[in-house]
Amino acid sequence: MYILAIETTGKEGSVCLVQKDEGGGEPAVLGEKRIEGSMSHLKELIPSISSLLESQGVSKNEISYIAASVGPGSFTGIRIGVATARALSQAFGLEYAIAVSTLTAFQYKEQAAEAGAKGITVCAIINARRGQVYGMVDGYLADGPYMLTDVLEVIRNRVFADGREVLFFGDGIDAYESLICDGLAGAGKYSFADSSCRYQDARAAALCAAVNADLYTVKREDLLPDYMRKAEAEQKLEAGELPICKGPKQE
Repeated sequence: MYILAIETTGKEGSVCLVQKDEGGGEPAVLGEKRIEGSMSHLKELIPSISSLLESQGVSKNEISYIAASVGPGSFTGIRIGVATARALSQAFGLEYAIAVSTLTAFQYKEQAAEAGAKGITVCAIINARRGQVYGMVDGYLADGPYMLTDVLEVIRNRVFADGREVLFFGDGIDAYESLICDGLAGAGKYSFADSSCRYQDARAAALCAAVNADLYTVKREDLLPDYMRKAEAEQKLEAGELPICKGPKQE
């Protein structure tokens, strides 16, 4: 079966096509196309998908599932990816889609897989601003919104205590590298993923979807964004920190 994956939760989007033998075996990556330009997902997503399918000689009728990275990440990017996956699923006559956690997908990146084989623990952190991250520590901390300090505490007190090394992924590295270095200084061994494979991509999302299709498959109408928290504007509005526009006064 063919699975088409969409990743638009970060600054740069991508799409990927994988094939998986329904009888088992490892999924094969057939092709991947990156969306050129930061945050140009809306304009380039559909043309990128069409180009990818055409280059692989795969028609829409051969697609078994469309997988989307549902978050966390950029709120706008998440909405674009999920809406596109739902619309294409309907257009392709697919009743089901696959919802992929952006954080879980990091474990399917090539460098993460190599690290896991060596007993190194993967930690993914996406910048949520104000000292916060969307994060996970494989085997120690489930996907969720956390203060960076809480993630580092888990690494210091549990991961390092088990004698394990940590490999970081995600744009949280770019935002908080100095804080991470200060917070883990002398506590244990850690490293940052190479910049070329540090961020979310459709290849990892596609492999995650293919391996976990039985767990992550949902009806297409149930494919929903996972923001993990309300947008900053919503939080300010609820806290009374934003003025409410009441419109012109009616005479």
